[in-house]
Amino acid sequence: MKRDERSRANRQAISDALFGCPTGIRGANTVSGNQLLAIMAASDLDRLRPNLEETALVQEQILFQADEPITHVYFPHDGVISLQILGSDGAVVEAATIGNEGMVGLGGLLADDVSYSRQLVQLPGRAARVAREPFLTAVHNSASLRGLIASHADAFAAQVLQTAACNAQHSTEERMARWLLTAFDRCSTDRINLTHDDLAVAFGVRRPTVTLIVRSLQAAQLLDATRGTIAVIDRQGLEQISCECYQAVRKNYERVFAHHRS
Repeated sequence: MKRDERSRANRQAISDALFGCPTGIRGANTVSGNQLLAIMAASDLDRLRPNLEETALVQEQILFQADEPITHVYFPHDGVISLQILGSDGAVVEAATIGNEGMVGLGGLLADDVSYSRQLVQLPGRAARVAREPFLTAVHNSASLRGLIASHADAFAAQVLQTAACNAQHSTEERMARWLLTAFDRCSTDRINLTHDDLAVAFGVRRPTVTLIVRSLQAAQLLDATRGTIAVIDRQGLEQISCECYQAVRKNYERVFAHHRS
C-alpha cells in the first residue's frame, strides 16, 4: 500500500471509530441530519436511496480538488465543507462553506463534472453521498427534484452574495461571530476543533489578527478557546456581536425549506 493510501486509510479508520459510520453502509440513517434530504419528496428519495451511502467526513479530507472531476454529490449531516480558491502564489481564500443545509458537488450538476474550487472538510462529521451519474439520472427524471436542487442553488448563491457584502462592510470580529454561529448550527457538538490558522484562511486575515479577536471574545466570556478548540459559552452574546448577515442567510434558507415542506 502506498504512503498516501495508508494515510487515507488511517484517517478513515479514526473517523469510523469516532462517528460509527464506515464508508459504504447503506440504509435509513443515510437520510438523517441533512435538511435537503429531510424535505425531499418521498418518491425522489426512493430514486436516490439505492445509491445513497453513509460516509465519514474526515477533517482536512479533500473531497474535490480544483479542476478535477466531481465524482459524488455529498449531503452533510453535520460538519463543515470549505470551498477554497487557490492563488498562483499559493494563497488560500475561503469563498464559501456548506453544511447540513445543503449539498456538496452542485457545480457538477450546473455545468460540467469539474470542480472550480478545492472542497475540503473543515470540521468533521458525517454525510450521505451518491455517485454523480445516478444522481443526474434521478434529477433528469424528476421535476420535483430539479425544483428542490434549483431552490438550493438559489439559496447558496444568495449566501455567497451575502458573504461578499459582509466581507466588504463588516469588521473581522463581526464576521467571526457570524462564522462561528453558523459552524455550530451545522455541527452536532458543543466544541469544535479549529485552529487560528484555519480561521485566518476563513477570513483572509493574518493569524495574529485572529488571535487578538479570539482573546477579546474569550475575555468577554463569549467563547472558551483552548489550544486548537473553540466552544461557545454565550450564544446570545455572540449573536449580538455578529452582523445581520447571519440572520439574513439563515432566514433565506428557512424560507426555501418552508416552501418545499408546504
